Amino acid sequence: MATDLRFGRGARYGAAIALELFATYLATVTDFSAILQAESYSGSIRNDVPIVDAVQFVVIVGVMSAAVLLLPTSGARRVGALTLVCVTFFLWATFGLLRGAGHLIEPAGLWSFVLNQGFVALLASVGGWLIARGRHPLTWLLAAVAVVPAIVGPRLVEANVTSGGYALVMQGIVIVFGLSAVWAGAAIDRMLVSRRDAATRRPGSPAKR
Repeated sequence: MATDLRFGRGARYGAAIALELFATYLATVTDFSAILQAESYSGSIRNDVPIVDAVQFVVIVGVMSAAVLLLPTSGARRVGALTLVCVTFFLWATFGLLRGAGHLIEPAGLWSFVLNQGFVALLASVGGWLIARGRHPLTWLLAAVAVVPAIVGPRLVEANVTSGGYALVMQGIVIVFGLSAVWAGAAIDRMLVSRRDAATRRPGSPAKR
């Protein structure tokens, strides 16, 4: 007799991890500048393919959103994480297009920072994952690792690192800091929960209502 295969909690969690990793990888290796340039200069560059770049952007947002929706968590957490993911990417696209059109010029350092590809990828993936997993609000501060690519990127440019080397370093930073932040969030959450539980079991502590 054949065994029924069910897409249960464990399977959903595994699929969500796979999709999240894949989406973060796409967000890191996809040339975001090509998407913006294709929309800003559509028709003026002979070899531009705006539809391909637009599809890439939609796929990235869609895959990361699907990862959030698949997680076995509450609806409120899904909504919060999905909101962060969509707002992050669509604000990046909006500001990027405005900057490409020459409407956002100063301060140049600020726009280069917030539109950094690694910054966007880490903020959306790490922040969305921590919210969706229901981690302690204190762990949300770990999403600050998103600033690392934005800080390191200009230093690599100043050092005249090749485009290939730049891409490899950025991908390594996103992978290492992203995974470290997610696992650190889980460890901190467990520590805070265990302390809270220990406090509630302590003799003489006020009873829960």
